[in-house]
Amino acid sequence: QGLRRIAVKAPAEQAYVAMAFRVPGMERVDALTDGDRDALALMVLSAVLSGYDGARLERALSQGPQRVADSAGSSAMVTGRGPSLFLLSGVPADGKTVQQVEDALRAEVARVAREGVSEAELARVKTQWIASSVYQRDSVHEQAQDLGSNWVQGWPLDAEERLLALLRTVTPEQVQSVAARYFGDDQLTVATLLPQPLDPKAKRAAPATPMRH
Repeated sequence: QGLRRIAVKAPAEQAYVAMAFRVPGMERVDALTDGDRDALALMVLSAVLSGYDGARLERALSQGPQRVADSAGSSAMVTGRGPSLFLLSGVPADGKTVQQVEDALRAEVARVAREGVSEAELARVKTQWIASSVYQRDSVHEQAQDLGSNWVQGWPLDAEERLLALLRTVTPEQVQSVAARYFGDDQLTVATLLPQPLDPKAKRAAPATPMRH
């Protein structure tokens, strides 16, 4: 319990911060538990924050004269095996610190918890989600990948269809509720990349010499 921090020093041009919150996972697509419903709402929250060009994190952190980040994003990793996590991440803008980015990321989630989201914003996210899903189905590779993933998880083969139908039912109140309940310090691990000078003398690996037969 309690906030945990990890700092990594490595040659890099820019700093980076990733915040991982432990959240409920999506374990089934029928006979949903409260945890399953919260996982659905967290997926929608992530889409509200960074699911389209000009979404909340981009507007608040990466645009305008007061911007603190070159990039910022979110991801709800709530399906599949392994720990279920909600990720917030960002790259500080020139002259800004990882702490400023971290504070700004959390402020946007807190804003959703405080003010909620509009029906129009939610409708936009859902429409984009459905369009993206339809587009992906044009790819045989994507279809095969989805079927394989569903089989591994023990989900029905039509799980993607069911999941989309469930996502359509998520309400603004549910999104506001999960934003208020799952983003405290007790659920949080923060990883920070502290950039070190790049070695100008470092040589790139030589290309492999083709074998002759």
